[in-house]
Amino acid sequence: MPFNLQRFKTTEFQRRTEDVPVPGLASFFDEDDPAVLTVQNLVGEEIARARLRVSQNSAIDELVSRLVSERAASKIDGIQQALGLGDDVPDDLVYRIAVAEFGICSADFQQEDCVKMAAVAPEDFYALTQKIFALTGLGQVPLGESNASGTTSASGTP
Repeated sequence: MPFNLQRFKTTEFQRRTEDVPVPGLASFFDEDDPAVLTVQNLVGEEIARARLRVSQNSAIDELVSRLVSERAASKIDGIQQALGLGDDVPDDLVYRIAVAEFGICSADFQQEDCVKMAAVAPEDFYALTQKIFALTGLGQVPLGESNASGTTSASGTP
């Protein structure tokens, strides 16, 4: 059966979303609200931007050492740490921080918020990013169809 390019071109899509329990962050929800954050699949541009953060992270220390004095470098190191960047931060974590920033859609998480979540609630942080990876792997869904992800394996990363 050939691919129906015309139908593909005219179909509108929406992101997949799913609620993820975050029990380690329960004290930051209102008393009557469940400890749940909603995540969404990433689109191509967001995946590329997350990957770019990894390459920027790898190059940032070399650039800093070339441009600034020892004293200024220690201040910049502090800023890098607050943003989850630097040569001592694993590339996987840098990538996941960006993925969480782009993929958590029920709250406006910024990069530094995701860094803090990874530090204080790592199990919840990794559960969120694994679900984002799984939804991203499934892609968007045609508008009007079920948004449910069904049973998926979250073992791979996009």
